Amino acid sequence: MAASPTPNSPQYPVTDTPSHKTPTNRACDRCRRRKARCDFEDSSSRCTNCRESGNQCSFDLPLSRRGPKVRAKKTQTLGPASSSTAELSSAQWESNPVDLGLSPPLIVSAVSSDATTSQQRWQNLSGSLAFITNDLQQFVTRCFDLFFEYLYPLTPLVHEPSLRDSLSYFTRFPAPDDFNNGAGLLELWPETTLTLITAVCAEAAFLLPNDLFPEGQSVADIFLNASRDCLNHHLEAELENPTANSITIRYFHSNCLHAAGKPKYSWHIFGEATRLAQVMQLNMETSLEGLQPIEAELRRRAFWIVYMGDKSAAILNNRPITIHKFSFESGITTAYPTGIEDEAPVLSPRNLVTNSEVTRITCIEGFNANLRLWQNASDLLLELRLIQDREQQDMSISNIQPLINAQDKDRLDALYIRFITCLDDLPPYLKSYTFAALADGSRETTKQFLIQCANLQVSIHCLRMVITQKLEKLPYYKSGIEHSDLRKTEIARDMLRVIQEAPFWSLQVNGEPYVSMTFASKDDEADVVRRSKKYGSLGRVS
Repeated sequence: MAASPTPNSPQYPVTDTPSHKTPTNRACDRCRRRKARCDFEDSSSRCTNCRESGNQCSFDLPLSRRGPKVRAKKTQTLGPASSSTAELSSAQWESNPVDLGLSPPLIVSAVSSDATTSQQRWQNLSGSLAFITNDLQQFVTRCFDLFFEYLYPLTPLVHEPSLRDSLSYFTRFPAPDDFNNGAGLLELWPETTLTLITAVCAEAAFLLPNDLFPEGQSVADIFLNASRDCLNHHLEAELENPTANSITIRYFHSNCLHAAGKPKYSWHIFGEATRLAQVMQLNMETSLEGLQPIEAELRRRAFWIVYMGDKSAAILNNRPITIHKFSFESGITTAYPTGIEDEAPVLSPRNLVTNSEVTRITCIEGFNANLRLWQNASDLLLELRLIQDREQQDMSISNIQPLINAQDKDRLDALYIRFITCLDDLPPYLKSYTFAALADGSRETTKQFLIQCANLQVSIHCLRMVITQKLEKLPYYKSGIEHSDLRKTEIARDMLRVIQEAPFWSLQVNGEPYVSMTFASKDDEADVVRRSKKYGSLGRVS
């Protein structure tokens, strides 16, 4: 009986010439050159990669096996056994439900070399962190626990069971028994897996405050550099075959670099995530058809998190808006995330959640509420830009300040009402008046509610302030300066009330962008106070 394949010695169909095997037992030439998984089934159809590129599948490249000649000669006598073993391992890949959220569509020939490289990188990482821990697995598990406890409610971009399961690839390797009997670990492509693992750890280390992760500052750069190095090692193959994790990894890298005080570098990396979302056509729900449910859901979340990040960067950092409904000929038809059926968290010593179903549903509900908020704000801000552009064109022609017409005003009013009321139907645990009640709780779900609640309340008040400032510039909406100051004062007071009521750690977890939002609101309130003092002094003089 042929032995089951392992990552050290993957079995391949071996033959002298292509004619000895039917094409269904091997990848087509285009997929082999690009190290992509080939789903070619029979001569009457094409594989997915060739069909998308408009090419026909061909099988002209000679079959050869890497390694010493003597080994290649030996394997010729085992051709049928090797072929059946490879087919068996292929069936095992398809039946594995856990690793779908982690595995890029790369072919088996890359496993052996990648496994060696990833193991070397894992050992190097262990050596780099020896000053902080003697057990890298335990430390990474702690990073996972902190990420899913505090950051996952804001960025639910990874499949927790798959992520935790993938850690065993590095901690148990190279024991042969761990990869037999349909364990599915052959589908965990080492380089991509290690890139994601270290990216999640870097996200936790950079974004969590010292009170929650005291060692974070010491290990943040180590994890980020390890993740960037892993990504660069397999960059070309990954860009040719991107998955949801391709976007997630870059999004985490961008967050870490921004927290490290490198906003321009961060924006560049975020641009890579944006372009991947565009080239994968994630703006269309139809692009997700035929994918495994976990991968389809993760792609949905990846697209919408990039969409929100794009708007946040435009408002807070004066970056251009690159993803909006006018960016695509077909618009945006991607549905909101709905959750993953088997998203129940894997228990660990620090993660003792038992009511996982409640955690999953409420986490997605808060995420979608934040998405509705930014989408409605984006629609309103884009409409304002269009109106201002038309006004500038009219003014250049007539040299007279135009007034907003009734149709534009009605459309603006409708968009503003939709924006200002988009959070009215929030469940009670996400409304600001529940801060005091939630702060007394200690359950995992309670922390998630607090984090999402603080995120939503700070965001809406910041966006209210930005939109109010934009509306002031329109002739129709211009009113007395006193009325404008009253509105800004009201918004700033609402923001300060949220800051006072929310636990401080929940604001810290939300990160630097929300600190920028609060400071922006305070600056606006300070301007109002200065103007009121000025006018008060003038009134006393007169």
